[in-house]
Amino acid sequence: MTDDDIHAFPRKRAAAPASRARETPRSLWPWVLLGLFVLMLLAASGASLLLALADGMREGVSVTIDGERWGHFDLGEEHWTLAFAGVAVALMVALVVVPFTLLLALLAAALGVGVAVLSLLAVAAVALSPLWLLVLMLWLIFRRRPPAATMHG
Repeated sequence: MTDDDIHAFPRKRAAAPASRARETPRSLWPWVLLGLFVLMLLAASGASLLLALADGMREGVSVTIDGERWGHFDLGEEHWTLAFAGVAVALMVALVVVPFTLLLALLAAALGVGVAVLSLLAVAAVALSPLWLLVLMLWLIFRRRPPAATMHG
């Protein structure tokens, strides 16, 4: 008879190969940097789309205020960086701040529901506490007792 024949002993497992033991978890930073790069590409494409739409919308528009005619909306070098920064901030808000705010609201709601349920359970436990002694006494009376062990020589 060996230890493998007795079910109380766990079976011996083979040791993990040495190559698996040397594996290190992969770093998360390349994915974060890739995500930021994609976010900046989206911001750049959004800024260029915004400026293209602004150019297309101003054709055929004439604005006159107090008899003074306002000319075309000319974009200089500083406008491109401002448009890029504005679209980048808008994307960051849409992709980071809004989901975290929604998550925080859901966590607060879950916490409120959890506290309410726990308080109801505590009130029910206190209200039903006189019945605990009765239930304990009935359980002790009607439970099945294991047969007494005897020693046979």
